[in-house]
Amino acid sequence: MVLSTLNQSFAFHSSPESFISTRLQNLSVTDPDLVSSAASKQKIIQAAILNRKVHIISSYELCKSILLGDGTTGERHGHSESESPIPGESKGSNDSTRSDLDTFVVGPAYRQLMADFFPPPNILLEDSGIHATNKERWKQQLSTFPTDVTPLIRDITRAHLSTFCKGSSIDLYENLKDLSWKILLGIFLNLNIEDEAYSTIEKAQETLLRGQFSLFPVAVNMPFWQSPRSKGIKARQDLLPMLREQVDKQEPSCPLLRQQTIGKDEMSSHCLLFTSSIANKALASLLTATIMNLFLLPGPTPLAAIVRSHPPDMRRPLLESILLETERLSPPVVGVMRRVQRDIELPLPETEDRHRVPAGCDVWLYLAGANRDPTVFSDAEKFMFDRFMASDIPRGFTFGFGNKTCLGSEIVHQIVSVIATEMIDADITLHGNVSEYGVKGWLGWETGVPPSAFASDLKQLPCQRPRKPVHVSVGSASTDRGD
Repeated sequence: MVLSTLNQSFAFHSSPESFISTRLQNLSVTDPDLVSSAASKQKIIQAAILNRKVHIISSYELCKSILLGDGTTGERHGHSESESPIPGESKGSNDSTRSDLDTFVVGPAYRQLMADFFPPPNILLEDSGIHATNKERWKQQLSTFPTDVTPLIRDITRAHLSTFCKGSSIDLYENLKDLSWKILLGIFLNLNIEDEAYSTIEKAQETLLRGQFSLFPVAVNMPFWQSPRSKGIKARQDLLPMLREQVDKQEPSCPLLRQQTIGKDEMSSHCLLFTSSIANKALASLLTATIMNLFLLPGPTPLAAIVRSHPPDMRRPLLESILLETERLSPPVVGVMRRVQRDIELPLPETEDRHRVPAGCDVWLYLAGANRDPTVFSDAEKFMFDRFMASDIPRGFTFGFGNKTCLGSEIVHQIVSVIATEMIDADITLHGNVSEYGVKGWLGWETGVPPSAFASDLKQLPCQRPRKPVHVSVGSASTDRGD
C-alpha cells in the first residue's frame, strides 16, 4: 500500500496529464462502466498523492462550481444531517447556518506544502470571512498598481531587449526568466540587477522553492548535511528581514505603498510570495508560451507581424485575444487544491450520476484540463488566436475564479501585455523550430497529442514549461521584409 501511494505520488508529480491518462486506462480494464459514464469524459479521477486521498477534477463546470463554493451543500448534493459532520463539529450541528464557501477550504489543503515557507499573514491560505475582508483590503491596496508600474515595466523590458544582438541565439525560457526577475524585484522592491540585495534575494528564493517542492518532506539539520526542506525554511527566515528592509526603503508615495491600506509588516510578508521563485517561474512560463505563439507559430506570417500590420486601434483587441487564448491553453500552474469539510456528492455533467467525496479528502482542480473542456470550448485543444475577439467566450481558470481569483492576475496580465507589445513594436523577429510533439500540444499547435508526449516534453510542476531549451535566433523585422 505504501509503495503504491509513493508510486502514484511520483507519477503525478512527473506529469499530471500522463498520470490522469494512465488512471483512465487502468479504469477501462477494472471498471469499464465508470469509464464510459464519467472518467472517459475527464470528470473525476481518484488517487492517493503524498499520502492524501485526492479527487482530481477536470470538468470546467465542476471546477467553476467548486471555485465559487456554489451549490455543494444541502439536499441538492445528497448532504444530510446523518452524514459525517465538518471536522471539529458534532453530529447534528446546523449545516444550514454555514456558508457554501466553508465546504471547500484552502488553508488545510496547502498547509503541508506552503505554511512553513509562506507563514501568516498570507491571504493565499485564508478562508471564509477573514479572506473576504482581507481580499477587499488588498484589492484597494493594488487598485492602481498595474497602471502605476507600467512605465517601469516598459523601461525594464526595453533595456532587456537592447541586449538582443541580431544573429545571436538565446534560450527563450531562461532569457524570459531573467526578465521576470528584473520586473518582479523592480516593481515590488525597487531593486535593479546591480543591487547587491537583488542576487541575494533571488538565490534565497530559489533555495526556498527547492525546499518547498522537495520529495523528502522532512526538515533535517545535521552537522554535515541539511535536507532541502530545512534549507528552504532557513532561506525563508533570512528573506523576511531582507524584504522588510527593502519595503522600508520605499517612499510612502511609491506604487506599492501608495494606497496605505496594508501595513509594512503585512506587505513584507506578502512580498515573500510576490517575489518568490514560483511566481517568477509562473511568469516566465506564461511569457514563454506567449512569445512562442507570437513569433514561432507555424504559418506563412508570424502572429507578431499580423498584429504589427493592424491599425493601432485594432492591435489591442487582437493582442488581448492572443493573450487570453495563451492563458487558456498554457496556464503556468496546472491545478489548485481544496480540502472538503463535509461529505458531498458532486453531480457529473451530462450524466445522472453523482460522485461522493467524503469529508477530509482533497479535490485537485486540474485547471489545465478544465480549460480544454470540449463541452465549453469549440476545438478546445486548438490555438485560435482570434477566439476571444468574440465577447461571449468564457475565460479559462488560469488565475482561478470567484473570490479566490489570484491577487496578482491583473499585474501578471499587464506585464505580459507590455512585454508582448514592446517586442512587437521593436524591430525584432525570433526564429526557431519547435519539434517536440508535447510542446506543440501544450501550445495548441497540434491536437490529439497523447499524454505520453506531454510527459516527455514538458515539465508540469511546479509550473509548465518545455523540458528542453527552446533556442531562438534573433533577427530584424525590417531585414526580413527587405527594407
